[in-house]
Amino acid sequence: MHTPMPADQIEFHAWQAHPAETAAGRQAFADGDHDGTRVGDLGLTVDHLSGPVAFADPFVDTPDGEVTRVADAAPVDYRCATWTSPLHSLGLIPDEIIVSWNARTPGRSWIEVQIQPWATTPDTAPTPSSRTADGDVVASPADTAPASWFTMARWCEKLPAQGGGIHRVSVDGQADDVAVVDTDTLRARGTRPITGYRLRVTLFCPADESELPVVSLLGAVASRTPTLTTPEHLGEGAPTDLTGTSTSTSTSTSTSTSTVTPATTSARSIEIPVPTLSQMTHRGQYPQWGGGGGSWCSATSVAMVMTSYQVGPSPEDLAWVQPADDAIVPFSARATWDHQYGGAGNWAFSAAYPAEYGLTTFVTRLASVAQMEPFIAAGVPLAASVSFDAAELYGAGYSTEGHLLVVVGFTDRGDVVVNDPASHELADNDQVRVVYRRDQFERVWLSGSAGTVYVIAAPGTALPAGPSTGL
Repeated sequence: MHTPMPADQIEFHAWQAHPAETAAGRQAFADGDHDGTRVGDLGLTVDHLSGPVAFADPFVDTPDGEVTRVADAAPVDYRCATWTSPLHSLGLIPDEIIVSWNARTPGRSWIEVQIQPWATTPDTAPTPSSRTADGDVVASPADTAPASWFTMARWCEKLPAQGGGIHRVSVDGQADDVAVVDTDTLRARGTRPITGYRLRVTLFCPADESELPVVSLLGAVASRTPTLTTPEHLGEGAPTDLTGTSTSTSTSTSTSTSTVTPATTSARSIEIPVPTLSQMTHRGQYPQWGGGGGSWCSATSVAMVMTSYQVGPSPEDLAWVQPADDAIVPFSARATWDHQYGGAGNWAFSAAYPAEYGLTTFVTRLASVAQMEPFIAAGVPLAASVSFDAAELYGAGYSTEGHLLVVVGFTDRGDVVVNDPASHELADNDQVRVVYRRDQFERVWLSGSAGTVYVIAAPGTALPAGPSTGL
């Protein structure tokens, strides 16, 4: 069997308005450099604006409802304010960093999110000599130097056709000798080990408007991805559900089950009541947002979690969706669509969208399925990113190079209860709930995405403490 990811190779750190004093991985926005920003009751907002700054959105709407890229888009004048975090020194040498944010962008306002990794100088070995009380690496300025600023997102709630300012995008094609941007992920190039980073957010609003963005959280998860070994034998047999009945429709007569690892906080025999939604019932809908079916797994997973909290777009907001069945799914695809990437699966965008409705959200990584159990015990379902061949995950009935599903609970044996929006590739909400073998699920999740999850929680929820949450 494979070995779970070492927990000390994951670190989530964030800035917010009023972090708890006991949260070692959370800092206040007051600690950063303010260029026109201030900290209000709801988060980071504008104190005074600079500008004008001209920005040309390279995407434009066409009369037939499509969006196309143009080379000669007309620039728009914006005013802006910028906040830059202090340098955060890491307690690990990461190979990937994923940035998250919670923000409101009313009217035609929007935000730009950037990261600047710091790395060892070319003649310095990555051997820091001391750490802070919180475990952060202490590195002399002489040993490290800043790399480039990388733009991870230009984000807004609404698109121009709905009254928003820009078409939201990630920005590929950025690289230096330290790192390269891959849609939602900053990947280390390995030439100069990354020892820390700074984050920066710029708040934009049109020069002729007064509606201003507010950022309530800005953070990042840094991790070092382990090399997972593929087991020679994945095992046979289906898991059992809460009643002890096999959950597979296979004709196999094998009854062997997975070997489970105890969790620190048990969530056995707990299942969060999350409504089931199938992405497959939307095949062919709204091709400008991906056309449903196989491309809407992330949007459908987020929609399920939001629906479980009874928050989301109003009936008026959903009125444009036809047919109206499960209208929150097409709405969520549009609300998370990344025009540069050309999909609704950008991890950071998918986590940012539910925050518009008052939920606390971020992307992080967990080291094992055992680390999922405290979230389930706290009532927080997790959207998890996996990839697998059909033979690797018993009962799935399909293969995928990348897929999102929602972990909603565990059986009394510790197998994983999920709402899988692929629904065995059947267009049926009743096919969404499935139980996957714990050992198989852990492998396809850790090998597929290094344990990536969206944490989407109701405000005030006591999230599990640890390096994956910064609490």
